Amino acid sequence: MSRESLAGGVPVSLEPLQTTEAHAYWRTFVSGRTDLPTSDLQIHLDRYLALPPEEQRSHFSVKKDGRIIGTVRLGPAEISGFSMEPTCREEAAAALLKAMDLLRAGGATSITAHFEDIYESPFASLGFRRVFARMRMEAPTKRNAAPINVKLQPPEEDEVLGLTKFLMDVYEGHMEQAYGIHTGPEEEWRGYVAGLFKGDSGQFMPDASHVALEGDRIVGAILITHWMGMPLVAELGVAKDRRGRGLGRALLETAMGRLAGRDEPRLALYVTVGNDLAIGLYRSIDFVQIGGQSVTARLEG
Repeated sequence: MSRESLAGGVPVSLEPLQTTEAHAYWRTFVSGRTDLPTSDLQIHLDRYLALPPEEQRSHFSVKKDGRIIGTVRLGPAEISGFSMEPTCREEAAAALLKAMDLLRAGGATSITAHFEDIYESPFASLGFRRVFARMRMEAPTKRNAAPINVKLQPPEEDEVLGLTKFLMDVYEGHMEQAYGIHTGPEEEWRGYVAGLFKGDSGQFMPDASHVALEGDRIVGAILITHWMGMPLVAELGVAKDRRGRGLGRALLETAMGRLAGRDEPRLALYVTVGNDLAIGLYRSIDFVQIGGQSVTARLEG
């Protein structure tokens, strides 16, 4: 049986999300994922309703007998936001076939997909192969004093250029660049750093963020935002010639102490699977994995 005929014969349909069904859609999305930054339905619903119309139209409902049993978001050659109601996960491959048919009808050949690893089997059965994965880790905040002989101070917006060059150097040659993460020209990096201050990745938390200075040189930085209901480590970096001296730990512990003083009980971060040095540091200060891995996979044309 061909892929096309299989997709046409399954008892599920893929339909553009109607605003009137947004509540049911996001309830299904939350129910089928464990890797989310929050399970607060209202936060997801509000974020969707704030999107411009063209982005709202990228969301599709997986339906069976007229009921929403799954969710998916489609770009020109991309699948994301995939989730299935737990009692209907056996329909995942059929839903994916529908999504792939739509993308191919639009001219897509190679397709990139982002999904939680609980759905890796149906994606793999259709030819998708994992490229990399990231995981969310969280730790309880706690008041402490980080014993480090380095000047720490909150970053200022006029330090965007210095932080840009610092982060570009931190990530030069990093394993993540092989996956297309933390790459790009200086202009894009500057826009990214400026966006952190402006709230593009959640409300910036200047009192929990710090740069480490030796003279006028930035040798370490931690930037914290409040994203999806919880403080998040948006960036943490240490200069290559200052690694192994406890600076990364000091930056994290200082941020955690400041957050504890603000009655923020937990801090979250994301790390790429395979970055064992970073994962070891995080685990040593009580970070644990929350939910499944968030996988990026590719189907070649």
